[in-house]
Amino acid sequence: MMLATLAAAKAFKNLDTDEHDAELMRLLGVVSTFVETYCRRTFAQGTVTEYHSPLAGAVRLFLKRPPLVTITSVHDDPDRVYGAETLVAATDYVIEDEAAGLLAFDGHALAGGIKSVKVVYVGGYSPIPGDLEQAAVELTWLTRDLGDKALLGVQAKQIADGSITTYQRSRLEAVRELIEPYRLRRL
Repeated sequence: MMLATLAAAKAFKNLDTDEHDAELMRLLGVVSTFVETYCRRTFAQGTVTEYHSPLAGAVRLFLKRPPLVTITSVHDDPDRVYGAETLVAATDYVIEDEAAGLLAFDGHALAGGIKSVKVVYVGGYSPIPGDLEQAAVELTWLTRDLGDKALLGVQAKQIADGSITTYQRSRLEAVRELIEPYRLRRL
């Protein structure tokens, strides 16, 4: 999913023609993938099925697509059949921190085992937060303006006695500051 629309990218530079639409769409796709990879997450809201391998007795799980909207079902089954008898009662867990994706169990300790827990839930953003969309727009234009070195922040300049390579830190750091709060930090 694109983190920003073509209309938002064009509005940022006050473009009212479709001359660069194909290039901007390509760059928006590249930037969206880059940001999701950097942040270690998918941002678009959707229904997700995840399998977890907790230690026996665990009482918390971090789900991979925060923010958490709703939990559809949780199965705790070391045999990995996930039948009705392994369904964890909705009263035995709560969303402890929706923004972090933290699901906590109350009155139920997980059995543990490889892919022994199956969680179906709705998570992610709808719509994409404005600051994240703005970061994608700015990074798209930074990429276009600086060329193939844009994501590294490198720019070369010609001077009278030769050339010099500089780092465009200010623009890149400003974009990074918008993206950084969305980066998942998990083991």
